[in-house]
Amino acid sequence: MTDIYQAITDRILDSLRQGNLPGVKQPWDTSDRTPCIPCNAYSGRQYSGINVPLLWDMADKRRFSQDRWLTFRQAKEAGGTVRRGERSTLACFYKPMKRDIVDKAGEPVLDEEGNPQQRSFAILRGFNLFNIDQCDGLPDTITTPPATAVEGFDSVNTLDAFIAGCGIKVVHSLDREVAAYLPKQDRVLLPAKERFHSPEGYYSVALHELTHATGHDSRLARPGITDFDGFGTPQYAFEELVAQLGSAFMCGHFGIRNEAFDAAYIADWIEALQEDKRAIFRATGAARLAAEFLKQAYQEHGAPSSTDQMLQEDAEAPPPRRLKADDQDIELFGHQWPLGDSVKLDATLDRGTLRAQTLRLKQLGYHFDAASQTFTYAAAAAA
Repeated sequence: MTDIYQAITDRILDSLRQGNLPGVKQPWDTSDRTPCIPCNAYSGRQYSGINVPLLWDMADKRRFSQDRWLTFRQAKEAGGTVRRGERSTLACFYKPMKRDIVDKAGEPVLDEEGNPQQRSFAILRGFNLFNIDQCDGLPDTITTPPATAVEGFDSVNTLDAFIAGCGIKVVHSLDREVAAYLPKQDRVLLPAKERFHSPEGYYSVALHELTHATGHDSRLARPGITDFDGFGTPQYAFEELVAQLGSAFMCGHFGIRNEAFDAAYIADWIEALQEDKRAIFRATGAARLAAEFLKQAYQEHGAPSSTDQMLQEDAEAPPPRRLKADDQDIELFGHQWPLGDSVKLDATLDRGTLRAQTLRLKQLGYHFDAASQTFTYAAAAAA
């Protein structure tokens, strides 16, 4: 049986050994393709987690024109075909599973009501995708790229409002030589925008440093920030990988080219991935949470809107639909998966995981009740 973790890690290692990190462009790269978050061209659903750099990597290597993918069956159902001889690209998803708990004698362990107790877990499954460039006969609805505006952001200029409105202090200076995040002061320091060679370079670096800032003790509490043990250490090298990927994810979200490339830590990343085949999964998971945290913080603190308009929209809005989980929610919530209408988090978990779970529950439509210390799904609470 194929080891999916190892197969995917080997793919990323191959790119790193060539001096590349998927989705992060080198300054001398002449490719004119701007990576956007890969999506399924048939369903419109965006891929997430480890699948994002995997699909970016293959799109770059095979010079595909778009980040739009589908399965062999979906291509056929859409009225097209995959060209003979085309090779598929490996992607993955987490499949939730349940298993009866048994005692030492192999007998089922029963709960207070006499029902067998079960343990929830997830396994990793691989599946194959084809880029739309590998297909013939697909209709225009499949091959036409989506609009460039992403979730209300109409131009790159709107990123200024995003950076200023996500609740993290950002200071610009004409005489500053390097960009940095200072955890003790909890602020991002950037050279003045006019000192950058391009808008994409400025925004890529700003989003890189903001990703670092999400690791602060008051946010997602990542060890590379909260327990900083010096530049060049394995722990901080991992934090740099998270920041590089987080910046790439955010640039893909906004539809701009990422130019925050820094080869200084590539050797450390190669060593980390060689020692642990799950390291890249943890890094992409942390980067996804960081990107979601920044978007959520902007919606809560910086998104411009009229109070009267918000009240009217809330009154007229239909009951919320439960959002579909993405690839890494199952791993994030562990034994609590699948989530019910009411969720009580395990207070014994580490602080970073608890904050990540809290953030994700809010994104999925759960509200927190302080009295019961329980998250309740909004639609269920209103019923």
